[in-house]
Amino acid sequence: MQNPFEIKTSFKRPKTGRALDWEEAALDTQTELEDIFDPERTEPRVAKLWLLTGLIFLILGGRIFYLQIIHGSNYRALSDSNRVRSQSLLAPRGLILDRNNQILAQNVGSFNLMAVPFDLPKNPVDLEAEITKLSESLSLDKSVLVDKISAAKKNPLEPVILAQDVSQNQSVLFQTMASDFIGFSVKQIPAREYINSEVFSHVIGYTGLVGPNDIKPGDKIKYDTVDFIGKSGVEAFYESYLHGKNGQNLVEVDAAGKQLDALGENNPIPGSTLVLNIDKNLQEKLFDDLKKSGNARGAAVALNPKTGQVLALISLPGFDNNLFAHGIKSQEYTSLVQDKHLPLFNRAIAGTYPPGSTVKPMIASAGLEEKIISPDTVINDRGAISIPNQYDPSQQYVFRGWKPGGLGKLTVREAIAMSSDIFFYTVAGGYPNSAVPDGLGAQKLADYYRKFNVGKTWGIDLSGEKNGLVPDPAWKAEYYKKNPILSKWYLGDTYHLGIGQGDMLVTPLQVAEWTAIIANNGVGFRPQVVDKALDQAGREIFKNQPEIIIKKFLSDATLKIVQEGMRQTVLAGTAKPLMSLSITSAGKTGTSQFDGSNPNRTHAWFTAYAPYEDPQIVITVLVEAGGEGNAIAEPVVKNALEWWAENRYRK
Repeated sequence: MQNPFEIKTSFKRPKTGRALDWEEAALDTQTELEDIFDPERTEPRVAKLWLLTGLIFLILGGRIFYLQIIHGSNYRALSDSNRVRSQSLLAPRGLILDRNNQILAQNVGSFNLMAVPFDLPKNPVDLEAEITKLSESLSLDKSVLVDKISAAKKNPLEPVILAQDVSQNQSVLFQTMASDFIGFSVKQIPAREYINSEVFSHVIGYTGLVGPNDIKPGDKIKYDTVDFIGKSGVEAFYESYLHGKNGQNLVEVDAAGKQLDALGENNPIPGSTLVLNIDKNLQEKLFDDLKKSGNARGAAVALNPKTGQVLALISLPGFDNNLFAHGIKSQEYTSLVQDKHLPLFNRAIAGTYPPGSTVKPMIASAGLEEKIISPDTVINDRGAISIPNQYDPSQQYVFRGWKPGGLGKLTVREAIAMSSDIFFYTVAGGYPNSAVPDGLGAQKLADYYRKFNVGKTWGIDLSGEKNGLVPDPAWKAEYYKKNPILSKWYLGDTYHLGIGQGDMLVTPLQVAEWTAIIANNGVGFRPQVVDKALDQAGREIFKNQPEIIIKKFLSDATLKIVQEGMRQTVLAGTAKPLMSLSITSAGKTGTSQFDGSNPNRTHAWFTAYAPYEDPQIVITVLVEAGGEGNAIAEPVVKNALEWWAENRYRK
């Protein structure tokens, strides 16, 4: 029997049916009335509600998946950046020393104004006000700050340098106001300092802020956005040794980028020390004397003919490479670029000039090897030779020597010593009714130049070396192919090629190298500026070994005659002032025309080696538009050789 005090309540889901009337709804579920649930009535359709709810959860789930899985790492990085930052500790670059361990490049502390775009005020008005106050307080160009910040916003977490080498006073002033400049900081980093910068600017080069095109994709991990990289000279060529390995400093920061705590530090590893073959004191001596010559433009190369070691390499004028290392200003860079003397141009390896009479030892070598002349062949230098036009014999062309009236009868040794143009015109192209009716000819002449590596680079460990040019009939036909007259090769072209004129072009380095080949009995070595690299413990980790580029192709007899001719240049020829040196020497003067409208405008050359019996040094000097080689370039070489004999010569 049912307990009258017990109420039974059913929680079963009602059957689907129509909605109840009020009277029906008022009845208790315990009523015994039948048919209280009308099958025709419909229950509220909650299926749509479930579908909508499910769709909402699906959207939310998708969004969570997108944020957590697909872009989770990005947002985590942004989140962590408000808490933990990795600050690069730039590695000091390796020292650069001369061959006697004298410092040429070292590191000094430099204060740089920096910013992390992510930490800067997000409100443009606040950012504008902050930049304005910063530029006014530190006397900086506001437009430059704005441009650099705008460019850096593509990588907001990467720091950017806004101003290099700010003064210590500016740094102190910033620190007193640091709380007013959210996202900005002044950091001290190692920067380059070059010793006697103008003298060594072209051989050492300079560093600058790393740019997107400065490094290979695989090396990007080695560099920070505020890092420095070698841009030219040794700094660029040996970047892999000089750069070192950056360290890392982990710090905790707040949302404004202010450091709260230091979490750990990985110290940087300094770059390797480079020891050059350059002799600092010899380089300074050559530079000073070249500058005293009174000409604004010139070049000098000194090397060891037995190894290829470069003892000095100078291009005049030089420039202050410290300007680049400490952040060159736009007006300073514009001044350098627009300077008519081109101070950034390395004339020693990239300047190309007609070599003039410095080529005559090579022509003598070719003539002797090809039996065009013998050691006893005599050619009479009357001051000029006249030849008919090969296409129109009625026209006569006169080719004159440097001395009106001529130098008289000469053998090959005497012709080298007195620098006879007539003799070498004849050896190069021949002359009727002379001892040499048929000369070498244009092609054979060009071939011998190339055997001395003229027209090719020597592979010096500096960038920017030029080939120069050895013209021949094929080159001229191609170069002037649109002109049927100029494209032809004339005998006069051969004559000009035989004395280093016409279209022939060489670098001062190439002149020094062919002088070294003759001095070193026919063997030429690759020129090397750097000797070795040392790690921080002083251990040798790299060493440049002598490398032969030109193997011997001349006979001993030929070399001996040519060497004697260059020695006679000093004893009785165009370089007699060198007789007063405390060591023996041999050399060759050169005076080359370069202005067709004014034949009196000439470059001055002189190249020499010493001691004559055991060559240990070659020095070549070029003075642009300097006049006569024996008057302008020769004294510079003489002074340098005398200094070297007194201070460096080891018997």
